[in-house]
Amino acid sequence: MDNYHTSQGEWHRLLCALPIYLFVSNSVCAANSNTIVVDGGKLHFENLTLVNDTSGAFIIQAKNGAEFNGSQLFLTSSGTRGGGAWIDDSVFTGDNLEINVSGNAASGIYLANNSSATLSDITIAAQNNAMGLNLDGTWSTQGFATAQLSDSAIATESGDAIKVMAGDLTLTNTTATTTGDSSYAVNANQAATVNIDGGRYATQGKYSDAVWVVSSDSSVNINDATLSTAGDRAIALNAQNGTATITNSTLETAGLNSYALYSGRQQLTGDKLTITTQGTGGAGLFAATGGKGTLTNSDITTHGELAAGLLAYPGSAITADNVRIETTGKQGFGLWSRAGQLDISNSTIVTSGDAAAGLYVNGYSTTLSNNVSLNNVTLQSAQAQAINADTTTLALTVNDSTLSGGNGQVMNVSHYEDAADPANNLYSTVTLTAANSQLNGDITSSDVANSVAVDLTSASVLNGAVDNATSLALDNTSRWNMSGSSVVGQLTNNGTIAFSAGNAVDTLTVTGDYAGNGGTLMFNSVLGDDSSPSNKLIVGGDVLAGTTYVAINNLGGHGAQTVEGIEIVDVGGRSYGNFVQSGRIVAGAYDYSLLQKGENWYLTSQATPVDPEPEPTPEPTPAPEPGPNPDPTPAPEPGPKPEPTPDPQRKTPVIRPEAGSYTANIAAANTLFAMSLHDRLGEPGFVDALSAQPEVTSLWLRQVGGHNGWHDGSGQLTTQSNRYVAQMGGDVARWSRDGVDRWHVGFMAGYGNNHSSTRSVMSGYRASGSVEGYSIGGYATWYANAPASQGAWVDSWLLYNWFTNSVEGKELASESYKSRGFTASLEAGYTQKLGEFTGSQGTLNEWFIQPQAQAIWMGVKADDFHEANGTRIQSEGDGNIRTRLGIRTFLKSHHAMDNDKERVFQPYVELNWIHNTRDFGTKMDDVSVYQAGARNLGEIKTGVEGQINPRLNTWGNIGVQVGDKGYHDAAAMVGLKYHF
Repeated sequence: MDNYHTSQGEWHRLLCALPIYLFVSNSVCAANSNTIVVDGGKLHFENLTLVNDTSGAFIIQAKNGAEFNGSQLFLTSSGTRGGGAWIDDSVFTGDNLEINVSGNAASGIYLANNSSATLSDITIAAQNNAMGLNLDGTWSTQGFATAQLSDSAIATESGDAIKVMAGDLTLTNTTATTTGDSSYAVNANQAATVNIDGGRYATQGKYSDAVWVVSSDSSVNINDATLSTAGDRAIALNAQNGTATITNSTLETAGLNSYALYSGRQQLTGDKLTITTQGTGGAGLFAATGGKGTLTNSDITTHGELAAGLLAYPGSAITADNVRIETTGKQGFGLWSRAGQLDISNSTIVTSGDAAAGLYVNGYSTTLSNNVSLNNVTLQSAQAQAINADTTTLALTVNDSTLSGGNGQVMNVSHYEDAADPANNLYSTVTLTAANSQLNGDITSSDVANSVAVDLTSASVLNGAVDNATSLALDNTSRWNMSGSSVVGQLTNNGTIAFSAGNAVDTLTVTGDYAGNGGTLMFNSVLGDDSSPSNKLIVGGDVLAGTTYVAINNLGGHGAQTVEGIEIVDVGGRSYGNFVQSGRIVAGAYDYSLLQKGENWYLTSQATPVDPEPEPTPEPTPAPEPGPNPDPTPAPEPGPKPEPTPDPQRKTPVIRPEAGSYTANIAAANTLFAMSLHDRLGEPGFVDALSAQPEVTSLWLRQVGGHNGWHDGSGQLTTQSNRYVAQMGGDVARWSRDGVDRWHVGFMAGYGNNHSSTRSVMSGYRASGSVEGYSIGGYATWYANAPASQGAWVDSWLLYNWFTNSVEGKELASESYKSRGFTASLEAGYTQKLGEFTGSQGTLNEWFIQPQAQAIWMGVKADDFHEANGTRIQSEGDGNIRTRLGIRTFLKSHHAMDNDKERVFQPYVELNWIHNTRDFGTKMDDVSVYQAGARNLGEIKTGVEGQINPRLNTWGNIGVQVGDKGYHDAAAMVGLKYHF
């Protein structure tokens, strides 16, 4: 021993290697039995190894305000209830210490009462129920024990690594591990404050928590640490009664009913955590016994049966924001509330295990309920419901969220049934309020005795069926896409309810009352006769006052005549409200309408009947004058039996106006470029002055504007059309075989358009049609006596025509299609001069008559196609042969003033009879609609043809055609020809 200082308050240096007893008092040191006692004073040790196996003894004891400092100390204690260092109301500083203890109930370092310690690079190994670091200030009247431990490691077997009672501990980059049951890496037991920054805290054993916050006056703050447990019912951070805050940390558990975070009675707060649990019944965060848990910016992954992401028990609450939860085990619920409260925001919850609901709610109580709020949450179950409410009371609010059930159910509500005594049955009460959210899957209830109320608001969408809901309400921005037949107690529809696309057999049954306040019902129907399949609304109670709009999607129906109609609304009570057709309802050639009969509503292809005018009240009959008693009335002879009442007869169905537009298009496509010889050339005789010049050719241009009107065969459709045609061409060859006759051959091309409007007098709907296209072809003409401009002539032409067509019906999609084909003509006539006379002004007039005959073959056909609503459209009438028989009479007038100018004018009048072998029409599915009144037409034309000079000719006319059933046509034409 080297004692080189003896004054009080100074440091002493003591090196002990022998079994001595050392007592230090008033700066005097003594040693015995490998125990060092520092009482008062200051003592510093370096590079010292001490071994002690005495029970109840610590190798180093500092008390009564002593200050002990050690470095490079190696302490080994094997006695029970002893240990390495016992510090009582003293100060302990040290580094590079290694302490090994193995006695039962021993401690590596024991800080008692108002002691403090600052330690670094400490290694403590404790075995046989020994403890690593123990702070116990419970008996102090002056303050708690405090310690700062950094860059250290504590490992225990069957004992706590760190225990704090009435103490304040700061751990920095420290590792604390335990093995054995009920052993804790950190035991914040009573009036404890523990701050952890960095490090790893791990346990192996049952009931062995990494961090245990026992009492209500204890708290733990953790940052950037790893907490790990391996054992049944072992919790990474167990805030059983105290408070805890943990950030930027990793938590791992493996074992039955082992939780990463547990909050009991007070507040637990976590941020930026990565949580993984392995084992049955685990949980990322479990709040119970009134605990409050808050978790933000964290990830939770659970593996194991019944392992939940977040679990709240009665009277407890969990708030989570920006959390991602993934569970993989059977019944591994993402969220689990057992009469608790969950407030989840900006989070994603995904479950993939069998029967693993995204949110599972249970816990039956007459006083407690589950309150769950989801805000901007994606909740998705791969194999189960998004929400499973199991014999419980639940108030669920969903905002800006998407909920999806992998088994086809977004929410299932069940009840408990006592087979022996139904009076003991327990039922659920659930309210679901969704705002701006999407619910993907069915809503089902196991029994009508469950109370299930669903309220869709703020553009929410439900994609699924509903079974046994007590009530369902949609606001004017929300939509229910009904995937299957559904049953609802009370239904309020201010939004849109759409039956599943492609399905015309599902029904919506409202066992109570239905209320529509501007909402829409979208049905699927196979539009045909009365027996056609259709979705149906069945109301057991009343339809309350209000308006519901009805839209119909036709599923391939071709349209047919109806008698009663296709029933789509069946009302058991009274219909105080109205169902109003929204948009066109079309199938094939027919327009359907929505009609009320009694309390029910039908789709009918008949015209909606007009209520008859009420008959006037008759004048009262005056009382008869009294008269003699009449003779007895003889018994009446038996009369004939009344005629039986005939069965209801189908009325005329309502034809769609689009049929008129399609028909107008095909008629125009075949007739726009149809013409006669005089339409194309004017007066052929005007070329005589140049006929001796074989090289002479010509260029001509004609323009036509016309108006056409007609009705269809049923008389329901009225079509008006306006057209414009421009054609030009010219001779490319001329010759004569004998000097008398003349042959002309030329080419021509044209542009034309036709715009039509059709109105149905039955429905009031309109449709418009448009056709625009071109033609190219040639012509050939023969004149028997060209110089005399008399005698026979024959003209022919052939054209290829192609068009772009469109039809647009009111409230229907616009349709576009093509048409193309050839047209050809053969025409003959004979010109005969009947006489001449001179007018009063010296005008020489020659009078001619010209019978004519023409046959035009029309072969333009439109493409077959299907409208957007499914109706197949086919044009009809191609192959029509239009024949014309007529007579033309004209005067060839030459005024004396034009003797040197070679001007000639030729006014004329022409009468024709026109016959068409076929009617132009349209086949819409199986129904054909034809243009009426055009089979036989009478035509009158009048015009004038003129020669301005030998090279320039002009002509023009106006003509009118009149047919049967209101058919009429008027046209005006002007032409110009120049000879080169």
